[in-house]
Amino acid sequence: MQNPIVERLREFYEAHRQVLFMYALALTGCRCAAEDAIQNAFCNLLRRGKAPEELRPYVFRCVRNAAVDLIRSTQREAATDSIFEILNGQNPPVPVPVQHEIEHLMQQLSEEERETILLKVYSGMTFKEIATVRGVSINTAASWYRRGIQKLQDSIQEDP
Repeated sequence: MQNPIVERLREFYEAHRQVLFMYALALTGCRCAAEDAIQNAFCNLLRRGKAPEELRPYVFRCVRNAAVDLIRSTQREAATDSIFEILNGQNPPVPVPVQHEIEHLMQQLSEEERETILLKVYSGMTFKEIATVRGVSINTAASWYRRGIQKLQDSIQEDP
């Protein structure tokens, strides 16, 4: 008989692997580091031997922590891999020039704003879940999102 924790984590991974990878890639800027962060996070979860009630924000928090640890240990620089490569084949497709422009605009945001927008838009998380992942209040997470979206809108309106 399968361990219930192992089975719960396996099911979670199967259902969320693409979003977890996009999130880790956005944090690390490197496919290999993103894969390592996810693997490290799940290994740590399995070693722990228990899973929290609200698994989604907890796993994202673990992936975030693992990604930050990898970044610190390897002193990784700017992003080199695109999150849009993962989205290829999904509807609607995003033209490459638009992908580059979005990535450029996202890099202009603060780390907090960028990460919050990624979690909200690509992961479909609530502000409560984002607050749990980031270890901040719900109001702070919502403020980062609103501020980031406003900056993106302002940047788009400035470009002719």
